[in-house]
This record gives sequence, C-alpha cells and structure tokens, in this order.
Amino acid sequence: MSIFKRLFFLSSILILNACMSATPTQSVSETEAPIETVQPQNGMGSVSGQITDNETNAPIPYMFVQAKNNEGVIVSVLSNENGEYQITNLATDTYIISAHGFGYKKSTTEMIEVKSMSNSSINFQLSIEADVASQVSGAEWLSVLPDDDETRQFILDCQGCHQLAWVRNVYKGWQTSSQWETSIKKMQGYYGPNTGFPIIGPMDAPHTSVWLEQYLTDDVTPPQPLPIQPEAQNIRITEYDFSGAGPHDLVLDANGQVIVTGMFSNDMYSLNPDTGEFTRYALTSNANPRAIEIDSQGVWWIVFGNPHQVASFNPQTEELKTYPVGMYAHSIALDSQGNAWANGHFKANPGKVMMINPQDGSRKTFDIPDNNTSNLTGLPISYDLRVDANNIVWGSDLNWNRIYKLDPQTSEVIHYELPNSTSGPRRFDFDNDGNLWIPEFSGGRLAMFNPVAETFTEWETPTKNAEPYVVKVDKARNIVWIGYAAANRLARFDIATQTFTEYPLPTPFALIRHMAIDESTGDVWFSYHHVPTYQDMVVRLQIIN
Repeated sequence: MSIFKRLFFLSSILILNACMSATPTQSVSETEAPIETVQPQNGMGSVSGQITDNETNAPIPYMFVQAKNNEGVIVSVLSNENGEYQITNLATDTYIISAHGFGYKKSTTEMIEVKSMSNSSINFQLSIEADVASQVSGAEWLSVLPDDDETRQFILDCQGCHQLAWVRNVYKGWQTSSQWETSIKKMQGYYGPNTGFPIIGPMDAPHTSVWLEQYLTDDVTPPQPLPIQPEAQNIRITEYDFSGAGPHDLVLDANGQVIVTGMFSNDMYSLNPDTGEFTRYALTSNANPRAIEIDSQGVWWIVFGNPHQVASFNPQTEELKTYPVGMYAHSIALDSQGNAWANGHFKANPGKVMMINPQDGSRKTFDIPDNNTSNLTGLPISYDLRVDANNIVWGSDLNWNRIYKLDPQTSEVIHYELPNSTSGPRRFDFDNDGNLWIPEFSGGRLAMFNPVAETFTEWETPTKNAEPYVVKVDKARNIVWIGYAAANRLARFDIATQTFTEYPLPTPFALIRHMAIDESTGDVWFSYHHVPTYQDMVVRLQIIN
C-alpha cells in the first residue's frame, strides 16, 4: 500500500470510528493500567489497556477486545475514543486476549492468568489489513447489486441461511458465472420448488449466474460499514460456544435460564448465564426442533419440523408429549387459554394454521386463503405466528409480502399487503399498544402496523441491506430490538424518539435468527446460526451505563 493510500485509509478509519474484524506488541502486568480502572470484585479480575496503530502510534477507537476462556466463553468490549478499554468482572481463570476491528489485522496474546482482585495491563498495536474487502459484511456486498426487486428476490431466495460475504471468503474471491450456476443448481436440488424443503422459488439459474458475475467482481470495492456511534461503545457482549448444533430459537424461563433449540442436533439445551454451562435434554431421533415458547406452567412447547409434530416438554419431569400436525410447521404461539398454535411452513392453496388443545389433545385446522395479490412466484412461505392480547392470531408470509390476522371464533382471515414490493416480512412482535413491529428482511426496513387504523409506517434501517430478520420489543423500556442476518450488527429502535442505534458484533457472519429480552435488566439474548455452520453461539448483549 502506498504512503498516500495508507494515510488516506488510516484517516478514514479514525474519522469513521469504524469497527469489525485484527498482530500485537503487548505488555502484561498486574499493575494499574494507563486508564482509570474499575476495582475488581471479590473473586473477579480485570484486563485493561490501550489500542494503537503500530506505525503512527495513534489510538484506535471502537476496536473489539476479547477475553476467551477454555470453555469457549468469550467476553468482548469496545475501546473508547482514546483507544482505551477495560474488561471487568472476569472470573479467576486463564484467558486468551485478542483485539480486532475493521481495517486492522487481528492481534492475539498467549494464554494469561487473570487473578482475583487484580488488573492485568495489555496494550495492543494493530497493523493495517491489506484485504479490507474480506472484513465487510454481507450487507455491504449486497449494496453492490442494483437496488431493485431482482436483488430483493435474490435476498429472499438465497440469503436466509448465509451471508453473501461468506461466499467470497470461502472461494477467496468471487465466482464466475459458470461456478455461480453450479452452486445455484446445487442449492435448488436441496431447497428448490420440487424438493421437500422448497424455500427457494423458481429461480432462473443461468440468468441469475450471469447477473451475479456482472456485479460481483474482484475489482469492485464495496462500501465500508457505517461508523460506530459513540453511544454504542458502552457494551459488553458474552458469547457462549453452543454445545449442540443449529441454535435456532431461544427463550428465557422464569429462573433466568436460556432455553435453546438444537435444530440440527435434535435436542434442547438450557444455558446457565452465571456459569456458562449448558444442560442437554435429549429428544426423539430426527426431532428437528426449531421454534419454542414456554407456557405459564413452565412447560416448553416446541415445533418438531421433520416429524411434522408439535411437542410439549416438562423440564422438571422430562415428560415429552407429541401432537401430529400433518405439516412441516415453522413457528409456535400460545394463547391466553393455554392452546398452542402452529403454521404450515410450505402450505399453500390454502395455507394452514392449527390449534392444539393440550387438555384433550384435540386439534383444529384453519385455512389461510392464498389471495396472492402481489402475484409473486413460489410458495407464500408462512413464517412467524403470534397471538395478541385478544386471542387473535397473526402471521407473516415471507415470500408473498403480507401479514394476516385470523379470528379463531369466526375463521375470518384478513390479509394486509406491505407498502413496498418484495419486502419479506419475517419474525415480528407486539408493543404495549398492540402494534405489530415487523422486520422487512429483503426490503431493509422496520415496519409498524397499527391494527386499529390498519396502516403501516416504515423506517429504513441505518445499514442498507442489513436483512432485518427478527424483532423483539422490550415493553418495559419501549424499545424495539432488531436482529440482522447480514450486517454483523444488532439494532435498537427507540419508539419515543424514532431513532436507531446499531451495535457491532465481534463475530463475522453473525446471522441472527431469534432473540429474547430480559425485561428486568434490558439484556438482549440471541443466537448465531449460519448455514453451513460458521460458529454456533448463544449471545448476550448488555448495555453498560
């Protein structure tokens, strides 16, 4: 890199205060760090120091510093505007400490011991990363494609399981049209219209392959990630290496345990946040658990995908009951009367929603008319399912650009088309006023639907093409949290001020499928589940005041 380019790039990094993926000089001592440190708690230690550029010695703000123990638990913080950081409340243990951020190579220490009531001082000097394009997320690469419905449909068909940036990293560059065509036809063989899991529509593989080659070339420079906002610096992210496979959905139980579905390992897990330990609950072979809710008695209600069942599981007695539903269900919801609801992921002409009465095991099926006003190709791909305070059932059709409500008393179904075409409504939630907050996966927007006025309001997400996948509302704080699939970020939307804050995540290809909010603390729990698996993790984000 020429001197001019280096200085220009470095100044851009410092001005943008950017951050994302980082070989160091370091000093380790149990002495006072160069910044004011927080006194460690009894039984706990801390690590602190400063991040600087190895040639200019300039401090680098908003870099991730991570402490990883032998059990696969990683605690991450961001350096401040002076490049200073501190990781507090680390249990006495041995850790690998590392630093990384957008535009810089990762730097890692040897294993160090963190002792109780002491602070270890570790400074990092980071070197410029030559291949910066390898550090941008799928959202930035998607922004290289045209901003039109063809790109929106490509996102719907091909980006629900993995990030576009992952493809470039796997192949060490972009594929040719013939390579793209081979890959697309392979995926159509797994998930195309004529398969048992038809999430990909009738895509024209030769056309799409030429189209991708036209825009995705090794000569193209993608946009840089948006700068990290100063208010996003005060975070603590804890990542727990998931001991199963495919952590799809998660919920919090009454004891603060995190309950996770192991979609690919056919089991369930309970995570103790205090110890970082997972407890495994074995299920039936090929259970394929994906969605979960917990009822008022503490019973887990789980969708078993491949067996076409809904199951109830009592974690105290480990009693498992299964209810055949005759379809591959996607989501589950509970009403105030204790009934469980499930939807047919691939059902069409008409779609199907089923109610299960746990008292007598009876089931009732409701038809969801196609009513394809968008005239879109492929199946509707029924996605999320929720029950409101009045026991009205709400659902989303990912591919057909609509939400619907079902009145169980009358069986009446009303569809609501989203304002923009090919928006891809995915996993939504209700606020305190009964409004629906909807992530527009392929549209790159957050939408609110007022069921009384029957109107939509939309906001563009700060990161373009971030693929908003799931929304959860912190009702105690009137905050909407948005999990992205493509941006390696988590977003917070303040309903009162209508403002966004985006929080960077330390792990690349961090595709978020589901979230849970601890309303007592405001902590946000979510999981990474990238296919093919990159790193399966359960994650906790805490805002440090």
